[in-house]
Amino acid sequence: MKKLLDLIHKNWHLIVLLIIMYLAVWLRWVTANFDIILDYDPWWFYRHAAELVTNHLVPPKWDEFSFFPPGRPVDYYLGWSYTIAIFYLIVKSIMSITLMKFAGYFIAFFAAVCAVPAYLVGKHITNKWGGLVTAFFAVITPTFLSVSMAGYCDSDAVDVFYTFIAVLATLYALKRASSGKLFTKGNILAILLAVFSYWLFALNWNNSWYIYFIFVAFIPILIIFYTIESFFSRKQANFSTALKQKLKESKNIILTIILIGILGEILCLFTSGWPFNTVPPHQQLLEGLNIVTGKSLLVNISVAELQPINVFSRDGFLTVANRIGMVPILLSIFGLISITAYKLFYGKKISLAEYFAIIWMIISFWLITRGVRFSLLFSMAVATTAGFVVGNLVELLKNNKNLFVTATVFGLLLFGFFWHLSDNVTYSQHMSGMEVDQNWKDALTWLKNNADKKAIVSTWWDPGHIIAGYSDLRVQADGAHCGYSCIPYNHDVRIQDMGKTFSTNDENESANIMSKYMQLTPEQCQKVRQTYGDIVPQDACGPASEMYFIASDDLIGKYYWLSYFGTGQGRNFVNFGLYNYDQSQSILTYCIIVGSDLRCDIGTLSLAQKNSQLVPVLNVPQQSITNAVVKNIVYYQNGIQIKAGYANVTNSIDGLVWVDSSFRSLTFMDPVIQNSVFTRLFFFNGESLKHFELVYNNPEVKIFRMKF
Repeated sequence: MKKLLDLIHKNWHLIVLLIIMYLAVWLRWVTANFDIILDYDPWWFYRHAAELVTNHLVPPKWDEFSFFPPGRPVDYYLGWSYTIAIFYLIVKSIMSITLMKFAGYFIAFFAAVCAVPAYLVGKHITNKWGGLVTAFFAVITPTFLSVSMAGYCDSDAVDVFYTFIAVLATLYALKRASSGKLFTKGNILAILLAVFSYWLFALNWNNSWYIYFIFVAFIPILIIFYTIESFFSRKQANFSTALKQKLKESKNIILTIILIGILGEILCLFTSGWPFNTVPPHQQLLEGLNIVTGKSLLVNISVAELQPINVFSRDGFLTVANRIGMVPILLSIFGLISITAYKLFYGKKISLAEYFAIIWMIISFWLITRGVRFSLLFSMAVATTAGFVVGNLVELLKNNKNLFVTATVFGLLLFGFFWHLSDNVTYSQHMSGMEVDQNWKDALTWLKNNADKKAIVSTWWDPGHIIAGYSDLRVQADGAHCGYSCIPYNHDVRIQDMGKTFSTNDENESANIMSKYMQLTPEQCQKVRQTYGDIVPQDACGPASEMYFIASDDLIGKYYWLSYFGTGQGRNFVNFGLYNYDQSQSILTYCIIVGSDLRCDIGTLSLAQKNSQLVPVLNVPQQSITNAVVKNIVYYQNGIQIKAGYANVTNSIDGLVWVDSSFRSLTFMDPVIQNSVFTRLFFFNGESLKHFELVYNNPEVKIFRMKF
């Protein structure tokens, strides 16, 4: 028993780490009863994992399913798909399981494993306590949970895992370099280990070198911090002398970072082609500058998560805090400032690794202002600096004789950890609705069973991954944004074409736009073959046998961007939710839906009964619209569609009110929207349209066969 207790006492930190990993899996297991891969984006990695399994781990050189015609070269990273495929083959040799189930379960375990490198980074920066706190906040946070639930086999867990691996390897190389001579056998091996970690990261993500660029920015900031530290400790007579001294002392650190970059550039250039497709650091840097310059794919304008936010405003701060967690945010920011100020004031040594944690936090804080999509990257810096704070508090208070102060500090920390865990338990319980619903499954199944294998499917780009992955059909566009490598039509061209097709009022224009995706011209085909050579399959330039066009209800909320990219003038459907029913006067009152709230103060729309018909009455005070009768209304009575018009009413407003058959919601459309191709396809099932033949219909998804 004594030996067992001694073993537990000696390895208590590993037991706690295992508990953290268990909690990480447990939180993600809420969605483990999935039938198919969740959402849209994870299907991209699942589809390629399936290709690798089928083809003995050799990827195709051409992807005919994405951005057809003609498809695209396989010049994208496949590391995560390889990881899924390799581990699946290992597990399959032991037990019977489908690739889909394995991929969905595997992500939950892989996300939990991210706690290990996170712990090692935190421990390297401070101590075991700092490592455990880093691991806890790294794997248990809303922004990470949302992209790594069971069934959601996207690649974000890879970003977390290899970020900490790259940080750990680089810090280890810098620590060795700063302790003596640079070109020793151990130092060279440490540098090569860091290079290899970045290469593995590049194999899994096309922005993998971002951590290296933070280390590059780390050089001048570190020297300035070192100088300030020396000046505070009064080791130098003046700032200039201190700066020169720190430049000399930092020579090995600077050279190590430069060497990692040069060797990494050479290695990634050497493996930049198929099948590795490792993007070298210089290319990633140029592409990453789009964050600053704003020059990126047009479609990124429509991604809400890439819009700049003001983190110093209440709404901006809460937006970020809701994704990271209030406890780690407050602990990281205020604790970091306090600990750093304390060390500088009392002349305490700040280690190289601690300085990196501080600088990582500063740069990541700037990055989050560019859009909440970077919250996952920010969360890792927050977790690390929170570990830095707790690790230092343990060191500061372990010899403190005032037990009340010590107990209070650690009591508050323990309360904060449980608060954070409780919030994430609640958050994970609400992640069960990520699977596409039965209407989408039925529509995809219909396509899989009825569409010709040489058909092409067109819709707004979001569902492209699941259409290709589930139905094995070629898509006109998907979420794997494609710029220079997609010719002759890149993502910008396709997104504008699709927006125009949906938002125009002229169906002939829509048909003309879509017809060019049935087959490339001989000149276009020649350009593709001249660019990519023999890897282009013969079918890439062959005609599609048919085209299916999807109009789905999710595009109602996305219509602003459809119309913006298509016509240059964004327009919105205005959705109302049922607020009240006055039975005595037979009046239904609806309020504008904003997010999940009904905002009656913004606007209301009432349905009053007159002569056995419904009359829509609109009130929007901010636009000086008072008791205006909308000219057109469509509603259902006993399953029969009824159309009514009130053009001759004195106080009228042009537009159309579409009433849901359940009468729980309705939609107002202005005159331009009500005549758009999308409106006529989705709300009227393509009625009177000659180029769109309705072949499948459910309340959420309408599938049309194009007739040219």
